[in-house]
Amino acid sequence: MSRPLICMRSVGFSLGLALATAVVVFGQQQPQQNAVRSAEQQFKNIKALTGTRADQLNVTMHGIAGALGVDCVHCHVWDQWDLDVKPTKEVARRMITMVRQVNKEYFGGAQVVTCYTCHRGSPRPLSTALLPDTIGLRGISEPAPALPTAEVVKEPPSFPSPESILAKYVQALGGEQAIRKITSRTIIAKRDYPAGPAGLAPVPAEVEIYEQAPNLTATISKAEKFTVSEGFDGEAAWSQNVAGVVSNLPEPDQQRAKRSADFYESLDLAKSYERMEVSGIDKVNGLEAYVLVGYPHDDTPEKLFFDVKTGLLLRRSATLPGSVLAYPYQIDYDDYRKTGSGVMFPFVIRTVPAYPRAEAVTNSTIQALEVKENIPIDANRFTRPASKSPTPPGR
Repeated sequence: MSRPLICMRSVGFSLGLALATAVVVFGQQQPQQNAVRSAEQQFKNIKALTGTRADQLNVTMHGIAGALGVDCVHCHVWDQWDLDVKPTKEVARRMITMVRQVNKEYFGGAQVVTCYTCHRGSPRPLSTALLPDTIGLRGISEPAPALPTAEVVKEPPSFPSPESILAKYVQALGGEQAIRKITSRTIIAKRDYPAGPAGLAPVPAEVEIYEQAPNLTATISKAEKFTVSEGFDGEAAWSQNVAGVVSNLPEPDQQRAKRSADFYESLDLAKSYERMEVSGIDKVNGLEAYVLVGYPHDDTPEKLFFDVKTGLLLRRSATLPGSVLAYPYQIDYDDYRKTGSGVMFPFVIRTVPAYPRAEAVTNSTIQALEVKENIPIDANRFTRPASKSPTPPGR
């Protein structure tokens, strides 16, 4: 999903997936997703990104800009997006065509080669290897290090099974019995909301999050100049942008939202994936964590990082597919505390970038101020709101 529907549940992934569709740019109205129009149908002068969903064009542009370390005016004239007056725009078109063709011919259409493959944050990709600094290199008069006389055979590292890691996680949260006693949750939080083009102009916002078993969610974010919302109504994930336009999320974000809307996702994680494997140990903010890789059906793998000592989930990361590049997205969970039910809950959630498919230099933090469980929630909170008619956008 495009926008941080990052549910405050410890393994929620949907809040981060809904944001880009609800508010890609502060003050800019997005086309209605229900129509599922293509970029060339919605916008003027689309030549290389034909076939791209109209509602994904802006985030694709931001992703390309981030991969090259440039901004929109590198190729465009501000507010006159369809003009062809800059040579860099034509170069970009040729590069997009090349990337698509390479992936089609050599990788069966899989998104293996992207803009970032060569550019890595630079407008001009390097074509010559960088030589290392000479400081610390062995002096000419020093003898070469002796080769080992016999190969040292090391035993492969041994890691716990995925099932045992997930079982420890459930126990760390408070145990299955305590978790199942909770049927609803209301969260009051604050956050730096990723507004502006590609989320580069964050603004403070008040956040209300409502969750109810088995799979109802609703999130309302209120900033000084706008209010946006998103949710899962038991059937589909939706988002309402600053103009009041309500849209369904595209695939594969829709399926991710459905998985995340499971109120007992912490207990059902194994059901979310066709298979799981433990790939090793990595560090998350200075803490060692087991890396569990889950493979959802017809979707890219997700990585879950569980604290080696406590068993708590520290990070969740995935790669979101786009038109010509993949978008990395990461959620960190911190400041676990016991709620009134005695179940552990992360009161701090950090997202990098600020929302899925935003530029990688952005980030956002949600700070929970109050968490209440098992209190009645008005059913209307989870009702999909009526949509306003979208104003025809212009690029």
